Amino acid sequence: MENRIRAYREAKGLSLDQLASLAGTSNQQISNLETGKRRLTADWLRSLGVALGCHPWELVGDELPRSLTPDEIQLFDSYRRLTVAQREAVRQLLTSICAAESASA
Repeated sequence: MENRIRAYREAKGLSLDQLASLAGTSNQQISNLETGKRRLTADWLRSLGVALGCHPWELVGDELPRSLTPDEIQLFDSYRRLTVAQREAVRQLLTSICAAESASA
């Protein structure tokens, strides 16, 4: 099963050893999970979701048209740490940027 464990790990700036420590396993197990050599069970997904600070389904969800890049993951992670007011300011900024792009095209 294809997964996004490596992308999330790299976006968080974690090594295999660091993620393994957070998930309570070995770096070899993490490597095997990332490459699909070990089956990714619900228990693994829960453990890795907690360690990576994401919903477990984000690591394997098929409904996304493509995998998120490490930059996109970092952007989402930063956005989630903002206050409600800061999020609204970001949305307004992006709306104005997109409107300006549309008008110039």
